[in-house]
Amino acid sequence: AKNNEWLPKGTSEEYHRRKTAIYKEKGVITGSTLKGDANPEIVAKIQPALDILGDVVELLSIEVDTVFRFKYHGLMKNKRGMEAWAGVLIRNCDVDCTGVVFETGYRKRDPWYDGGSHWYGPY
Repeated sequence: AKNNEWLPKGTSEEYHRRKTAIYKEKGVITGSTLKGDANPEIVAKIQPALDILGDVVELLSIEVDTVFRFKYHGLMKNKRGMEAWAGVLIRNCDVDCTGVVFETGYRKRDPWYDGGSHWYGPY
């Protein structure tokens, strides 16, 4: 369980610091949901695509001006298709796109929606 009210003060912050230390150590944020740099000009050009995708995704960063990282809030069973569709939408905005990455953190599946048992985890 994630109920940490009974833990000493600062325990949760220390846990989070340990889990994210590797990203700061290596200088790589791919694989995490940490925000990075995004070129404002490119963000303005892909705004129509972001409007269509809506609240399902949140732009995290644009790597080497052609790889787009998003935090994905939708169903896991739709993740691959949504990645492909986001790439098409970005290319339709006349922006060079070599890849779209949807980051989900530790979430691997949605047991309530994909027919899996929600009693067994972790998910």
